[in-house]
Amino acid sequence: MMELSALEGLRLTAVTAALFTHESDAPELLHVWLHLETTTVVVRDTADWALCVVPDEPGDGYTMEELGSRVDIVPAPAEVPFIWHVGERLVQVSKGFDPDDPTQWVGAEFIFETGRVIAQAFGGDLRLSHASP
Repeated sequence: MMELSALEGLRLTAVTAALFTHESDAPELLHVWLHLETTTVVVRDTADWALCVVPDEPGDGYTMEELGSRVDIVPAPAEVPFIWHVGERLVQVSKGFDPDDPTQWVGAEFIFETGRVIAQAFGGDLRLSHASP
């Protein structure tokens, strides 16, 4: 398992997103890759609704024609709060745990030079929010 502290001090250079689209619905964020100076990590939720941050590289998008769905791997759209911190150093990363099950990692706070991004695994969805420093 990767220690999140290994990411501290690295500059965020780009953000890639996996967007799930079903038929004509609006795309939904599945997960994001943070491209840092010396490594790339994916931020995603897992099948057991935990949060996962591990080294990984984005792959190719794919379609599920039988379901009328697709997953596109694209540069992250502007509403992904990590975008606001491209070019900044990651100052600190901390884990957040489920209060009902302290062994279940369900969130992380990414502190950058000008603000924070909160990532949460919530009911099978990845939720990202921005907070002031």
